[in-house]
Amino acid sequence: GMCKTCDAPKPSRAHHCSVCGRCVLRMDHHCPFTNCCIGLYNERFFLLWVFLVWAGCVYGAYMSWDPFYVCLVGGFVNGVDSVTPRDLERCTDMGKEVFIFLPTATLLGFMTILFGWHLMLISQDWTTLEFFRFRLAPLIGQPADRPAPETGRGGIVANFRGVLFPHGNPTAAASTRHTL
Repeated sequence: GMCKTCDAPKPSRAHHCSVCGRCVLRMDHHCPFTNCCIGLYNERFFLLWVFLVWAGCVYGAYMSWDPFYVCLVGGFVNGVDSVTPRDLERCTDMGKEVFIFLPTATLLGFMTILFGWHLMLISQDWTTLEFFRFRLAPLIGQPADRPAPETGRGGIVANFRGVLFPHGNPTAAASTRHTL
């Protein structure tokens, strides 16, 4: 079909981004963090970015848990008098590390939900936009403006392979590559 906004040919599963002003193949969403559309050719990089932020949050929460627990939780729960002079000296030395835990743990919770959401969508071969338009909208009484696209590449492994290697099988591509 044709895009109603830019009058260009629009392939199946493409969506016009109002922020970028162009149609994007298999558009998932316009990401405010990266300021670009997440679609067919960069969803794997977005997934990697989400995973790396998640892993950094796991590391930060792990490293800041002990100072947080000893200095804040121990002092508040058991009373300031229960903090030993040795722990008080440790708390003074650790300083800002004590306060890293709460924002890191909060971001970790958000990134866990975001990462899990995208893994679920990829496993079912849906994009965020398709999910909201064709799965969620009918549940709240809003009919979809067109039929749901054909999704599914033949199972979960094939769906992940399609996102991680949108240009085809990497093994086959490597074997057909010409060298100079």
